[in-house]
Amino acid sequence: MKLSLIAAVSENGVIGSGLDIPWSVKGEQLLFKAMTYNQWLIVGRKTFESMGKLPNRKYAVITRSGLKSDDKDVFYFSSIDNALSTLKNVTDHAFVSGGGEIYKALIHRADSLHISTVHTDIDGDVFFPQVPDGYSEVFKQRFSSNLDYTYRIWQK
Repeated sequence: MKLSLIAAVSENGVIGSGLDIPWSVKGEQLLFKAMTYNQWLIVGRKTFESMGKLPNRKYAVITRSGLKSDDKDVFYFSSIDNALSTLKNVTDHAFVSGGGEIYKALIHRADSLHISTVHTDIDGDVFFPQVPDGYSEVFKQRFSSNLDYTYRIWQK
């Protein structure tokens, strides 16, 4: 199964403030929605609860709380390894979509990284990990918006 990671990150590495994304960037959210449409998303429970369920996506939610779901598009897993083991039998691709601990745990295992850098410093308490060695930038495009951002793709 191919694993992609998708995130928006401020210049100083912030991805969140508590359970909130501390910015609203016109256009960048549309990129996320387009990339993840009809895809599996691997997310932590807090991220899932704060973002809500987006239509036309399936969710592998990582939680220690033993939650269950009657929703055919939401599956809870007690660990990342349990989620990956199940997903490899039902899909050939999934997006890692946060939060900070899930990114940190899976960034080394991702085949590609889709990262939008928001060109500002933001106060926050959730940070994105450094892009590890072994990835090469294969695409880069800068966008002008209410907060400018640059979308990049890295691949192993």
